[in-house]
Amino acid sequence: MLLTIGLSLQETPFVVGKPAEGEYFVNRERELERLLLLTRGVEKAASSNSVLIGLRRTGKTSILHNLARRLRRNSRVIPITINCYGLASKSRFARLVVDTAISEYVEKTGDKAYMKRLVKVLGEKAKSAVDKVSEVSFWEFSIKLRDLRTDEDILIEEALRYVESLAKEKGVYFAVILDEFQDIIEWGRQTLKRLRTIIQDQRRVCYVLSGSATTIMHNLVYEERSPFYRQLVEIPVGKLEKDVVKKFLKSRFDFVRIKIADSEIDKIATYCEGYPDYVQRLGLELYLSVGSGGSITAAQIEKAYEGVVQSLDGEFENYFSTFSPTEREILVAIAREKSKASEIAREARKHLQNISKELRILMNYGVIERPMTGQYRMADPVLSDWLRSRFQGNTNS
Repeated sequence: MLLTIGLSLQETPFVVGKPAEGEYFVNRERELERLLLLTRGVEKAASSNSVLIGLRRTGKTSILHNLARRLRRNSRVIPITINCYGLASKSRFARLVVDTAISEYVEKTGDKAYMKRLVKVLGEKAKSAVDKVSEVSFWEFSIKLRDLRTDEDILIEEALRYVESLAKEKGVYFAVILDEFQDIIEWGRQTLKRLRTIIQDQRRVCYVLSGSATTIMHNLVYEERSPFYRQLVEIPVGKLEKDVVKKFLKSRFDFVRIKIADSEIDKIATYCEGYPDYVQRLGLELYLSVGSGGSITAAQIEKAYEGVVQSLDGEFENYFSTFSPTEREILVAIAREKSKASEIAREARKHLQNISKELRILMNYGVIERPMTGQYRMADPVLSDWLRSRFQGNTNS
C-alpha cells in the first residue's frame, strides 16, 4: 500500500530515473572537483582531456550532469553533453554535436541572432556568400551532411572543427562530454585515430569521456596500440563505501521522520552493494511503502527489494536480449552461483574452450567480474537476482 498522502514532490527523500543533484548527490564531490579543474583549465590553455571509468549504475551520469550544471553557472566553458549509447550512425553523432553546440551556446550567451544567421546560411548555395568563420564551417558541414557520398568519419571531423571555430569566433570555450563512449569505440580504430588527431589540436575545446565497459575503457587509455594511449586523465568511479551508504540512508530517512534501526539500514546497504542507483531505488520503494513518519522492518525491506527487482523487469529484459545466446547462457549460469569456468561450461552445456571468448567479452564490458583467479561473478547484484528469479531451477543440478 502506498502512503504518500499529504506529501509534496519536494519532500521525496530519494530520486530515481534522473541524475542526482543537491542533497541526492552522494560522495562524488572529489571526482566532480577533479573534472572541474581539468575542464576549466581550457580557459587558460591548460586543460587536460579526461575519462570517467566505472561500472553501470555507479553514478557516472550524475557526475557528468553536475559537471555540466556547474560549468553553465560558473565559467565561460559551455558543456556539450552527448549520450553515445545506441547511436545509430556516425552521421547522427555528428549532427548531435553540432546541434547541441549551437543550442548550448545560444542558451549560455543569449545570442539568438546567431541562430537566425545559421538559418540564413542554410539557404546559401555558395560558400563565398558566407563570411564568418564558424558560419563557413557550419555551411560546409551542412553541405557534406546532405551529400550521401560523404565519408561519415569526415562528418565527425567537420562537426568537431565547427565547435572549435565557434569557440574562437565568439571568445568562448567548450567541454564536449561523451557519455557511454564504449559505443563510439565499436566504430573502430580508424575512427578513434581521426578523433584523436582532431582533439589533440584543439585549443578552446576539451573533452570528457565516460564509459561502463571497464576493460575496454582502460585499454583505450593504457594499451600502447590505442590512439588515445596516455592522452586522457583517468578518474575512476567505484561503488560507494558501505558506511557512506548507511550515513546517506539515515539522513534521508531522518528527513522524512521514518524510524529505522541501524541493523535494518545495514540490511539495505548490503542489498545495494554500493550502487548509488539501487540505494535510491530501494530507499524510494521503502518510503512509498511506509510514508513519512512510518517505521521500516526487515520484512518490509525484503518486500521492497523484491519490488525493485520486479520494477526493473522490462529494462533487464531488454538489456539481457542484447547478448548472444552463449553469453546469455553464461550469465544465467553465473547468476545461479556457478563461479568456476568448468561449472559455467557444464551449466551452459558448452565445451570449456568454447566459452573462453565470451567470458573475456563479458568481463571487458563490465558485466561479470573475476574477484579471484578462476572465479567469476555477476558485477550487478540486482541483475544477478533478476536472472536467478527469471530462470528458476535447482542450482545444484
